[in-house]
Amino acid sequence: MATPDWYRALVAVGDALAETDRAELAYWHGAAGADLDGTAPAHEYDVPPITVRLGSLGTAFAQRSAELTPEQSGRVLRILEDVLTSGSETDRNAVATGFVEALLNAWDPGHDLRAVWRLAGPRTREYCRAWNEFTGVPTPDWMTE
Repeated sequence: MATPDWYRALVAVGDALAETDRAELAYWHGAAGADLDGTAPAHEYDVPPITVRLGSLGTAFAQRSAELTPEQSGRVLRILEDVLTSGSETDRNAVATGFVEALLNAWDPGHDLRAVWRLAGPRTREYCRAWNEFTGVPTPDWMTE
């Protein structure tokens, strides 16, 4: 599957995300010298599934958030909100189960998401609260305000 334009825009937001994606692609290829842009794979399996790539980005977004400016963090969350709002069903599911769930999983071991919560759009927030309910994780007050 070719890499969607919205995903390329997401990775271009900051070096931390671009580095994470390059590392994920290199790991997938098994060699650092492989074609890492993911734009024209010879075969659909030449790039990891978009959900896998988004999971890596969601974890990196939480762990490396200090490397992103508030404007960059906002841009990331706006791109994802746009996909959750108007993307294809496949893309919406990939964003939700890849990036958003990875972000919430990073919160569990102690990464503070309050700083980016105010930047998240309504669909992203709705999904986070629903995921917490589904998994039995108590939703903190700051997620309900």
